[in-house]
Amino acid sequence: MKKIIFFLLVLSTYLLAPIHAQRPRQEGPRHEKRPDITEMVGDLSAAQKGKLETITNESKKRIETLRKQQKSVRDSIHHYMDMDGDQSKYLYPLFDREARIQTQISREMYGTKVHIDQVLTKEQRKELKDNSKRQKKQRKGRRQ
Repeated sequence: MKKIIFFLLVLSTYLLAPIHAQRPRQEGPRHEKRPDITEMVGDLSAAQKGKLETITNESKKRIETLRKQQKSVRDSIHHYMDMDGDQSKYLYPLFDREARIQTQISREMYGTKVHIDQVLTKEQRKELKDNSKRQKKQRKGRRQ
């Protein structure tokens, strides 16, 4: 009886996998595109818009590269975690590497914020901050 139930479970998983893979990408608040910084600040000159687009695009590329490295390290961590026995000699350096990558990501994000602040006026920075807070509240409200 247990073998039959197990077989049916495996079979149903096998049959449902293609259906699950064909589902469209989920929509909703978690998958919404965040507004561009130029959309969150009203009165931007053409020069400011150009500088902001350059800053954010370059930062996105660097962060994307770091996130790919982070994923690779996390995949390695999962690989060693799934192995039997003590794998600490492999895992501890990977934990350190993951932490260094996360630190680089945080520093990149902060550096981007500093560069953005240098481009904006005091009033524009305040508007950006207010709009960011409002957006964050809206996202948080939709999650609950």
